[in-house]
Amino acid sequence: MNNTIDILNRILGIHNASLVAYIKYAEPWVAHGQEEAMALVKDAIEDQERSVKMLGERILDLGGIVQPGAFPLTFTSFHDVSLDYLLNLLLVTQQDDINVIQQCVDSLEADTRDRAIAEEILGNAQAHLETFQEIVAGEAADA
Repeated sequence: MNNTIDILNRILGIHNASLVAYIKYAEPWVAHGQEEAMALVKDAIEDQERSVKMLGERILDLGGIVQPGAFPLTFTSFHDVSLDYLLNLLLVTQQDDINVIQQCVDSLEADTRDRAIAEEILGNAQAHLETFQEIVAGEAADA
């Protein structure tokens, strides 16, 4: 069971200390016409917050201690930058996060509640990556 707690904490830490989560505090500059794109990013932030809460509750149910992780110090340079700039970074960091979450999912036993939770979170992360890709592609087409 301890291994399951470690894996769930890993996923929680990835989401809690992700660039998506950090954008909430960085408050990027949003150009006129990008309000919808920013709303989609905020949806991703809220979704990750729900996932962190769900993972934290599950870890506590299993008798574990929640280990939220910390933002990388490099994120502090992302204040007062444009949404365009952050979206391009999101494409890279989100894919990296997905790769690690996939490894975590693969490490969990099949047909368990914990794996189902992890798979749901992985699916949400993949959907957000697709959204970010669509936003960037749409903005490139508009240019």
